[in-house]
Amino acid sequence: MVDFHISTVFQALNCEENYLRIQDDTLTGTLSSVDVATKENLENLVKVGEELLKKQVSRVNLATGVFEPINKMTNEEALRKLAKLLSREKASSRR
Repeated sequence: MVDFHISTVFQALNCEENYLRIQDDTLTGTLSSVDVATKENLENLVKVGEELLKKQVSRVNLATGVFEPINKMTNEEALRKLAKLLSREKASSRR
């Protein structure tokens, strides 16, 4: 629900390029639990995260509520782009 509301705000303000949310809403079993901190589960979560980085950036379609790919950029590429942007902003704020 939060992702839908935040996405709505960013889209309404025409600044959706500044919003990046990476999530997997298909997790089941122990992978979806925040209470299972076994070595096996943590290793499996790392694998899930690595796979999420390879997926295309997606955004919620406000009409359908479904996440849809928005471009050919992967989540990993989008994170790198965002990190560079934040780094430049921090550097310019120091001046």
